[in-house]
Amino acid sequence: MLTLLEQIDKGTLWRAIGGIHPPEQKVLSNTTNIASLPIADEYVIPIPQVGDNATLSVSVGDYVTKGEVLTNGSHFGYLPVHAPTSGHISHIEQRPSNHASGLPVLSCVIKPDGLDTLSDKVHPKLALTDIEHLSNQEILSKIQQAGIAGLGGAAFPSHIKLNPASDIELLIINAIECEPYITSDDMIMREQSDAIMQGIAIVHRLLKPKRLIIAIEDNKPQAISIMQQALSRSVLPEDGVRITTLPTLYPSGGEKQLIQILTGQEVPSGAIPAQLGILVQNVATCYAIQDAVLRNYPLIERVVTITGNNVAKPGNYWLPIGTPISHLLSQTDFKGLDTDKVIIGGPMMGYALYNDSAPTLKGTNCILLPNANEMAPEQKELPCIRCGECAVVCPAQLLPQQLFWHSKAQEYDKAVSYNLNDCIECGCCSYVCPSNIPLVEYYRVAKSAVKNEIEEKKQAELAKQRFELRTQRLEDEKLAREAKQKEAADRRKANMSGTDKDAVAQAMARIKAKKEAEANSEVTTSAPADKRDAVAAAVARAKAKKAAQTSTEKLESSTTEEPVDDKKAKVAAAVARAKAKKAALKSADASTIEPKTDIATSEPAIDAPVIDVDDKKAKIAAAVARAKAKKAALKAADASATEPQSDSETSEVIPDTSVAQIDDKKAKIAAAVARAKAKKAALKAADTSIKHQNDAEASESVPDTPVVEVDDKKAKIAAAVAKAKAKKAALNAIDPQNDSATSEPATDAPIADVDDKKAKIAAAVAKAKANKLAKQAKLDNGKD
Repeated sequence: MLTLLEQIDKGTLWRAIGGIHPPEQKVLSNTTNIASLPIADEYVIPIPQVGDNATLSVSVGDYVTKGEVLTNGSHFGYLPVHAPTSGHISHIEQRPSNHASGLPVLSCVIKPDGLDTLSDKVHPKLALTDIEHLSNQEILSKIQQAGIAGLGGAAFPSHIKLNPASDIELLIINAIECEPYITSDDMIMREQSDAIMQGIAIVHRLLKPKRLIIAIEDNKPQAISIMQQALSRSVLPEDGVRITTLPTLYPSGGEKQLIQILTGQEVPSGAIPAQLGILVQNVATCYAIQDAVLRNYPLIERVVTITGNNVAKPGNYWLPIGTPISHLLSQTDFKGLDTDKVIIGGPMMGYALYNDSAPTLKGTNCILLPNANEMAPEQKELPCIRCGECAVVCPAQLLPQQLFWHSKAQEYDKAVSYNLNDCIECGCCSYVCPSNIPLVEYYRVAKSAVKNEIEEKKQAELAKQRFELRTQRLEDEKLAREAKQKEAADRRKANMSGTDKDAVAQAMARIKAKKEAEANSEVTTSAPADKRDAVAAAVARAKAKKAAQTSTEKLESSTTEEPVDDKKAKVAAAVARAKAKKAALKSADASTIEPKTDIATSEPAIDAPVIDVDDKKAKIAAAVARAKAKKAALKAADASATEPQSDSETSEVIPDTSVAQIDDKKAKIAAAVARAKAKKAALKAADTSIKHQNDAEASESVPDTPVVEVDDKKAKIAAAVAKAKAKKAALNAIDPQNDSATSEPATDAPIADVDDKKAKIAAAVAKAKANKLAKQAKLDNGKD
């Protein structure tokens, strides 16, 4: 049985899976030689085009030469960007991108000077023998510094691809160019075959494969003949190198499809050809590699096919990277309408570009300008009829129908389970679909969504790792600080003397006592202020009424009760109740006053309660003194009443002025003595009040409340008795023979000491009783 390499040497081909035969339409552009276009008004260089971590090394206003590096970077996947012509940097700004989305990207705009001055780093072309002293790493470095990327459309950095991790047994040079309309690879093989062979020789030296195949479709007979001649002139070894012609079929130019046709091996899902010992390189990329290694010429231009029925000058052109699409349309005499499509790439895998100010890129190999006859108008999408044609033509052996359903339902995880990532987006399924379903568009959206989800999960995982590392770092720092503090404390403790230890103990004791005092203060002050005020007011009222009761009892013991008739007693009781009620209101108002607090000692001050108690007791003592004075006046009036009168009807009572004066003086002295005693008793009562108040603040209930009610009742009774006795004495002091209209009581002098309001009330009551007595006396005299 023949080995795989022996079958390759014989030119054995394996059956291609799937694929279609669309109209080629290649004669529009492959009948003329590669041409050039005039210099554009400006060139737009996106930063970066490919690679990672590229930064600009120029500023607005700088002058650059053709081939000068515009960016720098250190990442292993970094590819520099070069100036396509000489001129000045006019702008560094956001410009529309060469992408289906048209999103703006940071771009460097060059205003050409028209001289097209070449950089001094570019030198005349060398022979292959002149680079024999260079190592593989030096060659790869030159390829990287020249910015070489795959020109077949993927634009993958070539210096990474040409430095595989495993040995390469088979090197395939891809010159299939299977997509309709595109002829750039065909024309460059016709015109630059020897340069391409030199590039292939450089790649062969780097990889040292056992076999090398240059694969070309059979619809390019001129290119096949020219490459055969160039191969015979090249330095490539005759053994193990061959040009293989493949039947025309789309998409046989796909990397995995080409490997399957040439070797019969299938690249596993998720794997790359290098893992099978196979590497595929585009033919145009080989030409760029020889320019970079032998001339030090960067990738600043490439061959681009401009074709379609809407262009008057179709063909292939050497275009500087960054040439605006609008410049190409004007130079090739675009004759379509503004609404006509401009497609970047071929009709199968290309995308429509709706902003013609976007520039060409390294991966731009074709600009298709079709008219209405070439491209069918967009048809309405119809429901899938499950014909299965999409599965028949799929070159990746997928199930496009299942992928469509899951992608449309946004069930991306299920779409991935059907190997969504293995789809090469060739468009065969959309081409044969009778329902006009744009299947590839659904797959592209699904791929983008899956990519975003993977990136979000990656970022979330990185954030989680950073958080965990930060938490661990903070914990380690905390433990380190604690260990350091403990070590320092142990060291200080070891070096501490006995006196120092005593001082530390005392300081700790003071701190502990201070904390306990603060805690007690917080507990004390945490009690509700309203409750404390209520307790204090209740205690003050109880003590005030108790003192009033004591004074009344003394008054009762010092006076003798005399019988009073019912009517007089009722009037006196009513007056006494009114005065007692007024006194009680004053006492309640005074008790609501919050006692002063000494800030330093946190004890209530005694000034406010002493004043209230003194005032009340002084009034009681004054009332007692007045009662005694009236009693003495009554006795004097009885003594004078026994003397004969000249005329009882008309004579007036002449009060004993001397006796009244003496009684008045004694009353004042007695009132002063009573006030002094009352003040002394009030001070004593205040001290007792403070003690009871402190006890009341620590308890929830007020035990003195019943006493307060009893004292209040007793105080009212005592006040009524005192008033009755006082008024009886006042009535007795009046002469019964005196006329009510003109007589005046004999006790005016002592009554003048009473306040105005009380004096008026007492006078009114006395007059009423005097009139009654006078009438009774007249009745008695009449009977006699």
